[in-house]
Amino acid sequence: MANARRLYRLQLGLGALGLLATALALVVALTRVRLNRPSLEAIGEACRQMGLTDISPGSLLVLLLGSVSLAVVALAFRSAFGQLRARRRFLRGLRVIGRADAGGYETLIVDDPRPQAFCTGLLRPHIYVSRGTLDLLDDDELAAVAAHEAHHAQRRDPLRMFISRTLSDALFFMPVLGRLADRYAALAEFAADEAAVRRGGSRRPLAAALLAFEETPNAVVVGIAPERVDHLLGRTALWQLPGALLAGAAVTVAGLLALVLHTADATGHASVELPVLLAQACMGGMAVLPALLGAVALLASRRALARRDR
Repeated sequence: MANARRLYRLQLGLGALGLLATALALVVALTRVRLNRPSLEAIGEACRQMGLTDISPGSLLVLLLGSVSLAVVALAFRSAFGQLRARRRFLRGLRVIGRADAGGYETLIVDDPRPQAFCTGLLRPHIYVSRGTLDLLDDDELAAVAAHEAHHAQRRDPLRMFISRTLSDALFFMPVLGRLADRYAALAEFAADEAAVRRGGSRRPLAAALLAFEETPNAVVVGIAPERVDHLLGRTALWQLPGALLAGAAVTVAGLLALVLHTADATGHASVELPVLLAQACMGGMAVLPALLGAVALLASRRALARRDR
């Protein structure tokens, strides 16, 4: 579906601009920090001061750029690792008992009485259906569902969604990426539905399969939503690009790039001493520690009350 492709390209373009600005910020920040190992006296003095009275505006800009860029890197790793771990855990919980041909598409059969149909896998996506699906759907309906999931596999939608989610989680200062990722997920379902309809020549088998899934308790099938049903019935989905968020993202990236260029021009190489960064770590730890201790105490008290109620 052309709209899905354009939306994905728009998200990748915005994400690339955000990553470029972040990478430049990280380069500028790293080249402005003296990494010589400080003495213990310097570390202690920096932590004892607990203030920024001796730091120049240029040094503050370096610290700001470094903090933002490192946060982006940390959030990207956290998002990617979390998605991969959840995917591995999910796949380990599946018991594949065989293969089946569904309308010309090879599918893996999962030993589960609940109706399930999904596509997963980043580089080599596969189509999965459960025993419950085979029992629930007739041949035409099963072929329509398999054609839908095959389109996801051919387009590598699981990989695209992985990239989309990682970008939206990492570039926290561009909330439009999250909206675009959600919309791409919906448009990918529309595109897969259209591919299944073209394959079968009729909307009836896919619509009947969706209805069967919807009416079956504990059915597990990705992407059944009222908007998708409306689209399958030929109703136009009303959605517009979030203009305000797009403009905000453009302004944010432009401002970050301007800040990077200004910092690079206003500061020289190695203009921030390492003890200053250690002082920031001390202050950050002192600020976060009370909240962390409070959260631990609250969690412990809830667990104690839960055990007492038992």
